[in-house]
Amino acid sequence: MKYKGILFDLDGTLVDTLEDLTAAMNWALQQLGLPTHTPQACREMIGYGTREFARRALPAGQEHLTERLQSLMLEYYHLHCLEKTRPYDGLQEVLPRLKQQGVRLAVISNKNHPQTVKIVEYYFGPNAFDFICGMSEGFRPKPAPDMALAALKALSLISPQTLLVGDSDMDILTAQAAGIEPVGVSWGFRSVERLKEAGAARILNHPQEILTLL
Repeated sequence: MKYKGILFDLDGTLVDTLEDLTAAMNWALQQLGLPTHTPQACREMIGYGTREFARRALPAGQEHLTERLQSLMLEYYHLHCLEKTRPYDGLQEVLPRLKQQGVRLAVISNKNHPQTVKIVEYYFGPNAFDFICGMSEGFRPKPAPDMALAALKALSLISPQTLLVGDSDMDILTAQAAGIEPVGVSWGFRSVERLKEAGAARILNHPQEILTLL
């Protein structure tokens, strides 16, 4: 096989988290007496980490509430992050097949680490991935290559042996920064055009197509 490892983004790539993220942010905004957002609006705010999600959700002039809003949102989200989130069709069958072929698998996400682990293990099991990394102290959010490079080290791989699969320009830029081939998916939170503009080497339209990459 040309590729021995695949790094996956989480939100918009492995699981559709939009409704639960929107509900958590809107609950937090309501606690502060601030206007809420539609899922469509939140879609464009997601993917840059929860602090940036909170900053973008605030009305102009309320940026000083970013940390408070983020804290409230995470408080709610940790308790409710499994209510409407669902894996994208086909991935629960594809991932075991990749493992059977000896492919090393990792998740790297701008979502906070505890929620990343909770969601991944709930929907895919505790042994589906060899390495899981969400945002925590010591890592810069994507598109910085920190998490991707940590995954390579944990999987004992080098960048030419590895693919990074994601739904956003942040994922494509992360792959490029780490010297990894970037692969976009059309079923996530960003448009195909945006992925191509960022430099995706190829675009997948169904999870089954992941098996053809090797």
